[in-house]
Amino acid sequence: MPEPELLVICGPTAAGKTALALALAGEADLVVINADSRQIYRGFDIGTAKPTAFERQRVPHRCVDLAEPGMRFTAYAWAAEAETAIRAARREGRVPVVVGGAGFYIRALVHPVSASAPAGTARHVTHYLVADPGPVLRDRIALRTVRMLEEGWPEEIASLATRIPPDAPAWQASGYAAVREYVAGAISRETAIERVVIATRQYAKRQRTWFRHQLPAERTTRLDLDDPGAVHAAAAWMHTHLGNHEPHTAQAQERVPA
Repeated sequence: MPEPELLVICGPTAAGKTALALALAGEADLVVINADSRQIYRGFDIGTAKPTAFERQRVPHRCVDLAEPGMRFTAYAWAAEAETAIRAARREGRVPVVVGGAGFYIRALVHPVSASAPAGTARHVTHYLVADPGPVLRDRIALRTVRMLEEGWPEEIASLATRIPPDAPAWQASGYAAVREYVAGAISRETAIERVVIATRQYAKRQRTWFRHQLPAERTTRLDLDDPGAVHAAAAWMHTHLGNHEPHTAQAQERVPA
């Protein structure tokens, strides 16, 4: 029998992709396959918006904390881990859903490039849900930045700096450079927030461009997460492609929390 179709929820940072996946957990027995290029690093939690322990308890998350901060972890190394996690979830009778904003990770999984397939022949029949809250993303990024600082991002960085070399790849995550300067006393809190917000908005713009031009139109659904019926629409999209998986009796929430 052919393998089930693969579901991917993607979109810009701070859009609410993780919250959407959690909201959909009442609709099917999901396993989230994390497609974030910075959440793979152990210890870099708050500043990468890594799913919390409570969120991971609600819905299993795979491909998180894969690497030490000093490691260079390629998209194809992630894709190999993701492939293993997808197959494991299916063996357990669960629904794997790839969730994240790293387009090049998703491409490495769906269209791997090898000597036998240099053009990147599709490995999976994939359906994409591009989740984006529209213009309000700018405000969501600013609010999330302040919340991260309040939740202990500077303290996290201070602790990491005592044991992680300053040139470790994990430090390249968006916003970490500015908060490191703030922790070191080189800039003010307000300046750090401004720089993080600018860097994150620029990153989100690049992500939007990638997802606008690199996904197959016939397999891509676009969803405004600021719409009150967003979760209902996402659940309908998911059930369209679930195959033989039976939905849970619990109902998904109607709105993705900010």
